[in-house]
Amino acid sequence: MRHAPSLSEQSHDIQGMLKSGFGSLTTSRFRLLTILDERLAKAWLAQLLDTGLVASAEQVGKPKQEKQQKEPLDAVVAIGFTYSGLTKLGCRETSEHPFPTPFRSGMGSELRAKLLRDEYRQWTWTDREGPGGGEVVHILLAEWKARGVASRLPAIDPHVFSVIEVGEDSDFFDGDGKLREPFGFRDGLAQPVIRGLRDQDGESLKQAREGARDLYDDRVVEPGEFILGYRNEYDELTFCPNVEGWTSASGRFTLNGSYLAVRQFEQDVAAFEAFEAANADFAAANGVSAGEKLMGRRKNGLPLSWKGDPAVPVSDSAADAFRYRVEDADGFMCPKGAHVRRSNPRDSLGIDVQSSIKSSKLHRLLRRGRPYREKSGRQGIFFIACNADLERQFEFIHQRWLQNRRFGALESQDDPIVGSQQCPKAFTIPDQPSGGEVSLQHFTQTLGGGYFFLPGITALNFIARA
Repeated sequence: MRHAPSLSEQSHDIQGMLKSGFGSLTTSRFRLLTILDERLAKAWLAQLLDTGLVASAEQVGKPKQEKQQKEPLDAVVAIGFTYSGLTKLGCRETSEHPFPTPFRSGMGSELRAKLLRDEYRQWTWTDREGPGGGEVVHILLAEWKARGVASRLPAIDPHVFSVIEVGEDSDFFDGDGKLREPFGFRDGLAQPVIRGLRDQDGESLKQAREGARDLYDDRVVEPGEFILGYRNEYDELTFCPNVEGWTSASGRFTLNGSYLAVRQFEQDVAAFEAFEAANADFAAANGVSAGEKLMGRRKNGLPLSWKGDPAVPVSDSAADAFRYRVEDADGFMCPKGAHVRRSNPRDSLGIDVQSSIKSSKLHRLLRRGRPYREKSGRQGIFFIACNADLERQFEFIHQRWLQNRRFGALESQDDPIVGSQQCPKAFTIPDQPSGGEVSLQHFTQTLGGGYFFLPGITALNFIARA
């Protein structure tokens, strides 16, 4: 049996985004770059790497008691590449270890459009030419900064890159430092814990275990589900593609990297608020709004099955420590078709609790996106999901759970928040007196999407300087 590399020995080579969501850095901006001049683009990348903004997992979240602890990071950048972007910069996959088909073909391809039910899309950007149109981008540049900190990115020459910027330096954090998305819900909950690489940006390990109690292990997922080259939930080493000219003795080109599934959603806040207002009687009778039933959580992040006082704050770990099968198998508290129940069914889909949780761990995503708001007033979520297997993780969730109209034995329904744009939309609320089903309009639309590869830092230097 081949041995996996040690995360502790490789953390210097893993981009910090895989360890932390940078919750202390409350402003963010995402730039999508199309390369116009390959030679100068490589030079710009080398200049970016020299700034030190691309932090490693080793630099993120070190315990404060360490004697050599530096000042906290006040600005961090993560950088990923589409398949066409890697090709433009001179990276050619080897025939022995090629990139997987979803990444190579791209989210924007005709095949992926059919698989993801995106056939009728009209996007502003994507990762390759396809039926939805849109500018083909090559690089994703994600930037997080502390409030008031000026950007230290090297100047982006319009003769070298065409740039699409998503969002302004808008702050979606409330007075308690909690992130909320445009519909008003707590965001960033239900994140998996990578075994051996826990995000220390929030609670300590002891606090997280105390908050989640016996359910803490429900969240712990093997590193190979998110980072290439490590053991996954099948106890197998995730496949690492390679490129020509790569000579590092530590492993192939993609070791310590991850694939990113990226989608830009626009949210129709006015429509969502109008829906809640039209169903105000339901909220008065049930103590939760109809919008909370659609989402599957209260707006403060608590599960709908919470038995304590919902006005009393609790830790994120405590708020995320719940299951469905025993307490809410029929969906009377959290409807079976609710967004969070579809995106993470927890213990509800297998033959018993443990097999269900084990199965769910095969399809987890590490989310690293943020809400955005632009000067035009457009707002939404810039969704980024880290995963090691695009087909088994992102595409499976999107096809089989979010857009499966028979999910959980439902009939002719899809996800009420990010479901298909073409199907008649209805949503069943089991405890609603009027027969249980409400009609929905589209609360979101997708403006762009693509698959990116997030390289390790050694691979980043190879791309920039080879």
